[in-house]
Amino acid sequence: MYRQVPPHDPFGSLKFFFIDFGYNKIMSYYSHFGLIFHTCSLFLESYYMIENFSLDFFVKYGCAMTLMFYFIISQFVTIAIETLVHELEEESKLFFWHIDSLDSKLQRKILKKSAKTNRKYCLLWSPFAVLVIVLLPVWENLNESHLFPQVYESYFRIWSPVFYYVYVSTFPLLGYTAIRNPAIILYAVLNLDLQIVLLNQKILQISGDNDFECVRFQEKVTRNLCLCISQHVALKKWTNKFLKPMQKTIPVYSCLGVFCLVTIMFFILNNVNTNVSNHLKIRLLVSGICCSLILYTFSETGQLLVDTTGQVYNALVECPWYCWNIKNRKLFQMFILDSLKPLKIYWGGLVLDYSFGGSIIKTCCSYALVLYKLKNAK
Repeated sequence: MYRQVPPHDPFGSLKFFFIDFGYNKIMSYYSHFGLIFHTCSLFLESYYMIENFSLDFFVKYGCAMTLMFYFIISQFVTIAIETLVHELEEESKLFFWHIDSLDSKLQRKILKKSAKTNRKYCLLWSPFAVLVIVLLPVWENLNESHLFPQVYESYFRIWSPVFYYVYVSTFPLLGYTAIRNPAIILYAVLNLDLQIVLLNQKILQISGDNDFECVRFQEKVTRNLCLCISQHVALKKWTNKFLKPMQKTIPVYSCLGVFCLVTIMFFILNNVNTNVSNHLKIRLLVSGICCSLILYTFSETGQLLVDTTGQVYNALVECPWYCWNIKNRKLFQMFILDSLKPLKIYWGGLVLDYSFGGSIIKTCCSYALVLYKLKNAK
């Protein structure tokens, strides 16, 4: 029988940075403070925008305000799912299998693949660190793209520098929070993928055991089938536990993601031939890259979930079920029927996968171009 998971985790670097570090006591206080501060600041900026509304004014500062709204929603969701994340973590320790149950060759292959995955996402998410750096006011003041400096100056007068630097000091939190929710969900699906690999190896062991003359052969098949079925059911139950809240947040993230990408693309098109500074153009470019990476992470997570949960069926069809007794055939039939339909993240009839991400990008480009033409046609 496979052993339960020990402290070692092939994707431990993702867990440490986005769960352990993100939910420690100091970081939790910092996150709550950032959420409250930026919510109040965005309300103040919105009020100022309404009081001084004009189309050009909105076009100039609407992009930064939209991105800040995404941060607030992401931070709220991150705080809201903290209990669920810890529950899933504790439950995984009770039934997850460990790779040391495999032979050394397969262990090395899995560890090599997981190390490659860790390096891939460290490199892929590096633009978020670049975003934090380019946003810092040491390069250029933020008045050209952000509304909060003049809002603070208008409402707080001599105290405005205090609020200004508090706002700027939260930029690292902004970059961290932007990718944190997609990273947490990806970490869960990567662990599920690893467990499915281990489950498939156990199923293949059943397929490879052809000692039909052994008296206890059928009993051994029954025992292994029951073990695999119980593990598969536990994995599906564990997966559905985090998919349910995700199904509720995906519409919000999708709509907000489209809105953010459209505003960034429109802002880039609107300022590409104007006299805005090169540093602002760099900020816009990096922001657009980060938004695309968030969409890509969500899409890859959804695609990985579909591919992973569909592998069990492929492993089962290789089993020599025709050599088993009636009891084992019934167990096999139950198992294969339960694995026919892979788990998917649905929203309005759409499945979160690579094609979904591609369609979002196309839609955003179309909307941004239409808005740009409408503005220039006035």
